This record gives sequence, C-alpha cells and structure tokens, in this order.
Amino acid sequence: MRPGPLVSLLWTGLRRNLAMTAAVIVTVTLSLAMLGAGLLLRAQVHTIDQFLLGQLEVVVDLTDDITAAQRSALEDEMRRDPAVISVRYESKQHVFDRFRHDFRGSPDVLAGVGPDDLPAALRLTLADPRQSRDVVVGYTGLDGVEAVRDQRALLDPLYRFLDAFTIGAFTLAAVQALASFALIYTMIRISAHGRRRETAIMKLVGASNGTIRAPFMLESAVAGLAGGLLAGVALVAAKVFLVDGQFSRQTAFPLFGWSAVWESAAAVVAAGVFAAATMASIALHRHLRV
Repeated sequence: MRPGPLVSLLWTGLRRNLAMTAAVIVTVTLSLAMLGAGLLLRAQVHTIDQFLLGQLEVVVDLTDDITAAQRSALEDEMRRDPAVISVRYESKQHVFDRFRHDFRGSPDVLAGVGPDDLPAALRLTLADPRQSRDVVVGYTGLDGVEAVRDQRALLDPLYRFLDAFTIGAFTLAAVQALASFALIYTMIRISAHGRRRETAIMKLVGASNGTIRAPFMLESAVAGLAGGLLAGVALVAAKVFLVDGQFSRQTAFPLFGWSAVWESAAAVVAAGVFAAATMASIALHRHLRV
C-alpha cells in the first residue's frame, strides 16, 4: 500500500477512536514507566555492586592466644590461595583505631571499649569478592581463627531491598500490560468494525492480508510509540528531579548515570511499539479472519 492512503486510513482510525486511543496511550505509558523503573533499579543494583566489589574484604579475627608461628603459617596459607590477592595484618591497636573512627558519632558505643577488647585481624582482598562465602567457609575453624566476617554479607539487606522494589516494579508493569493489551484488543475491534465496509471492498479488489492489516497494526503501533515516548520522558524526569535532585545529597553509594536512562528509555519505546503491534495482529487474526 502506498504511504498516502495508509496515512489517511491511520488518521481516520485514530480520529474515530480518539477516546479509546487516549486510554490506550495512558495505560501503555503507565505500564512502560513501571517497566523502565524496574530496569533503572536493576541498573542501580549493578552500579552499587560494581562500586563495592573493589572495596569489600573478608576479615579474619584472630584469637588472643595465637602464636607468631601460627599467624605466620596462616598468612602463608592465605597468600598461596588463588582466591586471595593480598593479606594485611592489623594489630589490636589498629583495629581499635578503625573501630573508634567508624563509630565516632556514637559515644555510647565507644564507651568502655579499649584496644584489648577487640581482636587482631587479617584483612583479605579477594580476586573475586562474589566468591567470598567460599573463602569464609575455608578459613572458619582453623587454629588461631576466632571468626571470619564477610563484609559483602552485611549488604545483603540492601540488595534484598532493591531486588524487592525491582520485582514489584516488574509485577506492576505486567499487570498494567494486561490492561493495555485488553484496551488495544478492544480498540482494534472497534476500529475494524467501523471500517468493515472498507475492508470488504479491499478484499473484493484482491488486497493481500498484509495490506488489510497494515492500517490497524500501524494505528496500534502509534499508540504504543506515544506511550513509550511518554514513559521515556517520565524516566528522564525521574533522573533529573529524583536521582540528580533529591537523592544526590547521599554520598554512601554512586547513582546510575544517564547511559542507563537512555538504554531503559530505548527499551520501553521498542517494547511499546512491538507489543502494541503484536497485540493488534492477534486481534485481527482472531476476530477479523483476514
């Protein structure tokens, strides 16, 4: 079909079903915005993980009665371990100084704690901090080892919190997607019913199935494109006003950059167009039998 008649049919369909088209665009926008939010949350989890991987260590607390020979043998064993990059010894005084710095804002915690109350430690930098649990299991219970602490485990609540939000965003996106598909299905049926005479004439003159379906699928794709673009604008606004505005004051972790926003926006636009056109094709196949 030539572009001119196709655009004319598209405009006619959108104008006839203006209210339904607007409802589809709003619902698609909400669905894709939640999908984009889930993608950005995943990007934030990845950003935090990459930031922390180079800083997290495994801390091996030593017993008070460990001998110099035991400690030397333990350090030699750790340095031979391919999972360990470096081993750093901290005396009781060094551990106490670190403790005092970390809790400098909590005098109640510092009260009554002295250097002799904290164990000396070996701090291990790992080749792959994701494998820290294997290292913890391997050194727990050895002679001279009081306890083995995995710093990565301390962040598990944060990862669970972010993962829960991500799953929630994807779940809401799926629910909204079902509503969007129902509206697109209804819009195509209404549009096809309103143009049933034109469709019958096109069949009589030998128009192919693709030619008959094209205006309906394009109509649905335009609604999906509009919803995707609005969702993309919402993601950009969230980056500007929330991430770079409200959340920029926190300094504990880095925040995802603009590349994640553009990738998510491109994904939601593509998803909106593809899903809307696919649903239109399904509606035509089942109800128009063209």
